Amino acid sequence: MVASSKAEARRKVQSLGPDRTKSIDLVLLGSILHRWNRNPKYLNDDARPFPIRATGRAPSVEALFRAENRKQYFKKGIQDMCAAGLVRRNRSGLYLPKNDSILLHTLTPEMVANLALSINRLVATLLHNTATSRRGADRLIERNALVTDLPEEKLKEFILFSREQGAALVTTLNDWLENRRASVEGMNQSTQRTVSAGIHVFAFSDETCRD
Repeated sequence: MVASSKAEARRKVQSLGPDRTKSIDLVLLGSILHRWNRNPKYLNDDARPFPIRATGRAPSVEALFRAENRKQYFKKGIQDMCAAGLVRRNRSGLYLPKNDSILLHTLTPEMVANLALSINRLVATLLHNTATSRRGADRLIERNALVTDLPEEKLKEFILFSREQGAALVTTLNDWLENRRASVEGMNQSTQRTVSAGIHVFAFSDETCRD
């Protein structure tokens, strides 16, 4: 299943055209947006981001990339953020983030890659949770809630409710993760052992309703 999804992902990427076959680093840019919207150095008295310059000492976009130890990605990163509509530039040449998170609404290489990774991670979680029979083992959360007879007129209400609840959960977990990263806690990243960790939330419904 994972191999099939990756093959399909490659075919989808090729169909997007040569200008968008190269993906952008959404994980890095997401962390940049998180710092931008949470760090007091970048917020006004109303706790909202204020316009900042591109280069130089903090507060600047370049300083945000330095904080992620990815200064070499700054020039391409700011271009990617502008191209993806994540930031806007005002008449004074200063930059502001449009949101505090990244939402994709079109089929992009990043979306296709995320699909393959999501399937891979789901399978890995299931294998991890079933690899031991010990009740006290540290199992990753894997849950679902569904009914087979939701009235069709309630679908829009479900979509809105699940979107609100899912966004709240993701925001809470993202804040927890970002605040405990090795770079945030001042650990020696060259010797500190680290792992990738996160959650993936999505809602679903049948394409066609049943009478």
